[in-house]
Amino acid sequence: MTATDARNRVIINFHGIGEPSEGVPTAEHQYWCPRNLWLALADCLVETSQDHDVAVEITVDDGNLSDVVDALPALVERGLTASFFVCAGRFRDPRYLSADHLRELRAAGMGIGSHGWAHVDLRRVADSEMYREVTESRARIAEAVGAEISAFAIPFGSYNRRVLRHLRGYDTVFTSDRVRAAPNGWLTPRYSYVHGWTPGDIRTIISTGMSPLRAARRKAAVLYKRWR
Repeated sequence: MTATDARNRVIINFHGIGEPSEGVPTAEHQYWCPRNLWLALADCLVETSQDHDVAVEITVDDGNLSDVVDALPALVERGLTASFFVCAGRFRDPRYLSADHLRELRAAGMGIGSHGWAHVDLRRVADSEMYREVTESRARIAEAVGAEISAFAIPFGSYNRRVLRHLRGYDTVFTSDRVRAAPNGWLTPRYSYVHGWTPGDIRTIISTGMSPLRAARRKAAVLYKRWR
């Protein structure tokens, strides 16, 4: 599933699969998808993307160990690909992906991008810390996979024009703004799974998106975030 020649792109983002790892903040538990539901949603992504004139893409944030334990086998079995966005400062934490895991993902045809260094809100960091999150994370991940890193996914979907200015060196920057993406946009919105989703929600997002009024409000919110 590619987006190079598509009029619309729908990007579905996941985080952990299964039960949240120990230490995951309670506020993030809602983004973890149960294993059985993950399999059903993966099947739905295959079926629905074949029925509509839209490019469907998958991303996975945070670099949880479940990326290789649960997400990867289901993707390979269904002939799907995804881009995995990892935090460079977590490589030695057994709850998260190691450099060897990243190479395993890349060997399976998956994309790898940066999700920063320590999974922090970039709007709240000083410039010195921003350098580590944006630039040093990129270098460390590139060294681990042996390839250039050209995409960044913003933690928590939290950004403003200062954050975007620091991210200009990336070819693509992913957000969590819940609208369809342009074919070749630099700032690229996604829909993130949250607790309570069903395959029907995936079908609705892909087939109908949102009402014109809601879409206009969402785009206005995106513009505000870009320029605040």
